[in-house]
Amino acid sequence: MRDRRATGKRLKWPAMMALLTALLVVSAVPGEARVRVFIAPGLVVPFGPFWTPDPAPYAYPSVVVQPPPQAYVRPPPPPPLWYYCANPQGYYPYIPHCPGGWRQVPATPP
Repeated sequence: MRDRRATGKRLKWPAMMALLTALLVVSAVPGEARVRVFIAPGLVVPFGPFWTPDPAPYAYPSVVVQPPPQAYVRPPPPPPLWYYCANPQGYYPYIPHCPGGWRQVPATPP
């Protein structure tokens, strides 16, 4: 008569190896993939992780709006002026004091 315990161990060993092999195959597959187990023709059972990882968030590029360059235009220098005194007649600095007030005149070269 055969020992039932020995026969049971012999049957459990291949089943354990098949399960271990299946787990190793599934653990090596990326998260989005699944392993299909063919049980019979037309009957397919997906085996593996049944979730899909969240896609990486997509950050839109930031929009940078540059203002147009500022064009600085230096105003022309004011025309040179001389200060004329009517009484006594003459120009500053040759006449240091003008009792009637100075009058601005455009400078013209002599």
